[in-house]
Amino acid sequence: MKLLFFAITFTLLQSNSCSDKASGDTPQRVMKRYERLVLEMKADSISQLFTNDAEVGHADQKPIKGRDSIYAFLSSFKNVRVISNADSISNVTVKKNSAIVEGKYKQSVILQSKDTIHVAGKFTANMFRDKNKNWLISKMHTQSL
Repeated sequence: MKLLFFAITFTLLQSNSCSDKASGDTPQRVMKRYERLVLEMKADSISQLFTNDAEVGHADQKPIKGRDSIYAFLSSFKNVRVISNADSISNVTVKKNSAIVEGKYKQSVILQSKDTIHVAGKFTANMFRDKNKNWLISKMHTQSL
């Protein structure tokens, strides 16, 4: 079940470089970076898209709290290869320095180099701008469809 949680939760959130965080960043661009980084399984870069006290979770499962915990969780998947990862944003609400992004995701993952699973669901990501005006994810929750 932990792996299914990973596949569902992290189907959403790229190489996180300074140019990625240039001015003009939007919540939509952050989600596209997240989508790309998940496909590449770059745990460190994915975790940097979150606030220090971020929370991620799926449905009724206990959420993972904190950037370091998110990194540790992602790093624990050694025999997982994401073969496709797509997000579809349906709604973005921005109010000053906060945003809510809602959408759907689809992902295919190969487990242990043999089993392929396909997952789909919906997500909600809450974001805030940091002092450098970069959008960071503070809370992301997913639910299977």
